[in-house]
Amino acid sequence: MSRVFLAADIGGTHARLALVEPRGGDRIAVVHRSQGLCAAHGSLAQVVSALLPQASRVEAAAIAVAGVVQGGRVISRNLPWPVDADGLRALGIPRVAVVNDFVAAAHAVQCMEAADTTLLTPRAGAAADGPVLVVGPGTGLGAALRVPVAGGVAVLPCEPQQMSFAPGNARELALLRQWMEAGTGHVGIGHAVSGPGLLCLYRGLCALDGVAPVLGSPLDVAAAADGNGDAHAAEAVSRFCGLFGSLVGDLAMATGASAVFVIGGVAASLKRRLLESDFAARLVDKDLMCPVLERIPVRLVEDPDVGVIGAACWYLQQAARAQGA
Repeated sequence: MSRVFLAADIGGTHARLALVEPRGGDRIAVVHRSQGLCAAHGSLAQVVSALLPQASRVEAAAIAVAGVVQGGRVISRNLPWPVDADGLRALGIPRVAVVNDFVAAAHAVQCMEAADTTLLTPRAGAAADGPVLVVGPGTGLGAALRVPVAGGVAVLPCEPQQMSFAPGNARELALLRQWMEAGTGHVGIGHAVSGPGLLCLYRGLCALDGVAPVLGSPLDVAAAADGNGDAHAAEAVSRFCGLFGSLVGDLAMATGASAVFVIGGVAASLKRRLLESDFAARLVDKDLMCPVLERIPVRLVEDPDVGVIGAACWYLQQAARAQGA
């Protein structure tokens, strides 16, 4: 049997596929990679056929998806189509396993080495032993907790996207009031801290000031914040970073995390802004817990392969357990 297999990271916007090969220990080598837009295809099988047709010759596939995985069912509002493992089997891949994308990422230890990441909390020291939180805004907002247990680690998925939006100042309180009065019902933190959330922040801030919004996408907002001096775009990015910092601090306290890794293209694209904003200050602004949170290193992972490598590591771990059983 070939050692090469398919690993995929299927987000709400992008699909990243790779042929991968185990290289001993926790190391995974990416043999070939491809990526594209999920919405450009009608199903997961079509994505694989179009982006990585040679994958039909492998015997196994590990698919990381943005959503809650319950058995063979995926619950997600961000994916453009249902995840259908049978469709991949119909391509000729006999073994298909599906896992939450952040659970997968939490297995990608080789992507989280200090030398390959950027420290977002400059006052933090080295990570202590204990749980490790992986979190990131994308089309949605995901997280997972990596917990040391006897004989290895356990990874627990989290869904912070639906946690309540918690204003940190009067301006953010006005945004919350505006969204609630608009009849949206529950306002989750993902309404602001996600790719689409950045656009929601921009539009909300424009509405508060009685200004017609002129930007139509999160990418436009991020570019305008840096490029043309758009004050509302700049404020939206600043608010995004601050709210994200508050959320990371909340999650670190709730989970007892000893270290945090931030992943995803949205955070990577805002790297400079995260470093220059009040992200770190709001992360530790938790009353008596401030000295505790100041010691927790928060690192930005910019490796675009973190999802596929994590899916591959997770799959190999599951296969080893099944073989042992």
